[in-house]
Amino acid sequence: MVNIYVKSFNRPFYLDRCIRSIKFNVTGYSKIIVLDDGTPSAFMDRIRQLHPDVEIRSSGADDGKVELLRQEKFKEIEKLYPVAPDFWVREVKSDINAYCLILEDDAWIVKRLDLPAIVRNLESNEAVICKFWWSNHVHKITERYVSESGPALEYFDPVYESSKDASSIWIVAFALFRRDYWLHCVSKARRLADERSQLLAAADFANRHPTARFAKTERRVVHQGWMIPARSTPEYYDKGLVQHLYMDALNEAWAAGRLDSGEGYPFDFSKPTVLAVLSEALPEKVVRVWEEWHQREIKYYYG
Repeated sequence: MVNIYVKSFNRPFYLDRCIRSIKFNVTGYSKIIVLDDGTPSAFMDRIRQLHPDVEIRSSGADDGKVELLRQEKFKEIEKLYPVAPDFWVREVKSDINAYCLILEDDAWIVKRLDLPAIVRNLESNEAVICKFWWSNHVHKITERYVSESGPALEYFDPVYESSKDASSIWIVAFALFRRDYWLHCVSKARRLADERSQLLAAADFANRHPTARFAKTERRVVHQGWMIPARSTPEYYDKGLVQHLYMDALNEAWAAGRLDSGEGYPFDFSKPTVLAVLSEALPEKVVRVWEEWHQREIKYYYG
């Protein structure tokens, strides 16, 4: 069996959608485990009410983390609260299964997935990853396996000119990982957004394990949301994008039943819906900054 881990921080309106999509589309998993890094307790209590069968594990961060974020005290957050990658590694390391599915709360499954069938195929081919989403990266496909119970799997050669560029064989989430590969890569991360260290670790793993293979689904079976910045970092705030304002507005609308977590599925929430929520709660200038950011994100990722 396979456990599904969802990395989460203060986006319960997306987390609810993610969990619902798993329950609707995925078969053959053992547990859904939310790895929460400080979502306010009121919102997590609501998630527990909606999904009593989901296991929620906490990094140890309490409601004070979001309060410090609202005050933009990023240094204090670093001092008081654990580094998220350390928390993820600790939890996944205790898993007894060979493979695990890793998602983030702003992503959701859009195709039927038979996890045991995929795992059997990966095991027989010594594969360490099967990507379900891969942005705009192009892969050099070498083999293709058609399944009656789910999407076709495509195996590809790792393509990177140096160890600094291993994006073809690594992704931070949205994939079914062989657990030893995921642990090797993520344990090298020094901070939340440290993707470079993970890429270096992926290249190192590939070099040390020449028989390891890499796969993806023929089509993307995960969609990712772009309605709110993925991380609460000073860089966003320096640009005027005060993330906690948008999170608070959307979270409260969801908790009050004014934002349906399934709205727009299988695609993202519609922009008019989000704009209506933000406009009701925030000044026009703040909403305009969000809209400009959103337009840039969509153009960058989708052309």
